[in-house]
Amino acid sequence: MNPDEIWNCDDRYQAAGQESAEHLWPKPELDDRREKREQPWFDGDYRFERTVADWVPDCFIIGGPLNRWFEFVARSDQPYRVKTRAALRLGFVIYWVFHIDHQQQLEKARRQLIPELKEPFTFGVYDPRNGVLELGDPITYKNYEFPVERMAEFRPQEILGYRPGAARIGRTGGGFDLGRFSLGGCQYRLIARDLRGTCFRAVAPGKSIDAAPWGFPTEAGLEQLVEAGQVTRLEPVPHRDDDADEGRGDWDE
Repeated sequence: MNPDEIWNCDDRYQAAGQESAEHLWPKPELDDRREKREQPWFDGDYRFERTVADWVPDCFIIGGPLNRWFEFVARSDQPYRVKTRAALRLGFVIYWVFHIDHQQQLEKARRQLIPELKEPFTFGVYDPRNGVLELGDPITYKNYEFPVERMAEFRPQEILGYRPGAARIGRTGGGFDLGRFSLGGCQYRLIARDLRGTCFRAVAPGKSIDAAPWGFPTEAGLEQLVEAGQVTRLEPVPHRDDDADEGRGDWDE
């Protein structure tokens, strides 16, 4: 899209209020490439400025082989690390794409993410003047370590944000499926018995969920592991897609 024509684009690409042309350009450009089947484009449903739990990605794509989350950065900084962890927790891979004239933002993102990001890794870049849109590498569980730092990671009522999204967390074994974690170096699938995350059962790989006792790990024991930096999330929170569940779900419609 010609930068001079950016203000004629559809309002669905813009958040509340009017965005700068620098920040707005890559969203209609990404959508235009989907329509023309020009790289980069992906299969799936493109949604712009729509809510995902407590967050509003510039664009996300669902329904393809991967759920993808895109953030385009110009002058304003972002909570790079917090938003990256939110995207991974919710089952997306995330792309950080920076305006070519604002490399200082890219360097800030690098400083926040590199301690847990396996290199080599390439951030995306866009240049409206020359029609360049390069998305770079997505951040995934394969190239990013996700240390757990707060007990909120184990509380279903907090995981999906302000919406009544706990009803959409996958349920199994009499509780809410929180996904797989490394606890002190051992892998477990954690099941929370209630919305507040006060009682758990930890299921080792290949073991029966129903055979795992409630109360292991204890809430206090789990908190001690978190405080010692010995807990890492290994996969997203499994989602339940049953339309009969209460609540509006994780993604705003």
